[in-house]
Amino acid sequence: MSWIKLCTLSLLLASTISAQLIGPKVTVSEKEHDFGTIIEGAIVSHEFFLINEGDADLYIIKVSASCGCTAAKPSEDKLEPGESTLLTVTFNSAHKKGNRTNYVTVSTNDKTNETLKIITTAKVLGRDEQSEEIKAAPFMSFSKLSHDFGKVKEGMKLELDVIVTNIGKSELKVDKVKASCGCTAALMSEKVIQPGKSGNLHIELDTTHMDGKKTRTIAISSNDPVNPRIVLTLFVNVEK
Repeated sequence: MSWIKLCTLSLLLASTISAQLIGPKVTVSEKEHDFGTIIEGAIVSHEFFLINEGDADLYIIKVSASCGCTAAKPSEDKLEPGESTLLTVTFNSAHKKGNRTNYVTVSTNDKTNETLKIITTAKVLGRDEQSEEIKAAPFMSFSKLSHDFGKVKEGMKLELDVIVTNIGKSELKVDKVKASCGCTAALMSEKVIQPGKSGNLHIELDTTHMDGKKTRTIAISSNDPVNPRIVLTLFVNVEK
């Protein structure tokens, strides 16, 4: 065999071995997101997608945020090759004024990129910068924005009540309550909540045919000018 043929064969073999040893590879739909200009007290969310572009299972080991004002958790912690999962990042601007930059770090078993960093930015207008119209508006407040049901047996029907309070100065009108899947039902006791009054959001989650760690969301839309759409996140770990 000639020297040229030997080199060519060696390169092909090395290329084949390399292709077979890609392993898990994490990518994200976008590495940065700007929430734009928001009013102090607004709770805003953005959905990222984590993707496994490798040829082995990707494990999401840990997701951490640079401050307590930011929360992030993926829908799944294990992705097979080609699979993706939703990563919802929420920023609570209460007591945060000015230009804000926050980071979310995703740790995985991708040896070439063990820590993936996602950046969110926002310009937060303080109370003194708000118009009279905003000051007189309704504001929607929740007793909780997330709930972890913990470990449950498959087939269980779980229930949760969340108190929704109007802490503003005019009528709060709940326009829409939408669950992320048919396995979750959510119903408001009141469609119109007067200033200083509360309503109840009753949630039911059916775990039939579920397996492993799952995340479900409920989006509540209203005439709150600061938080017109707030997302409530549910976590559950279903065992067969």
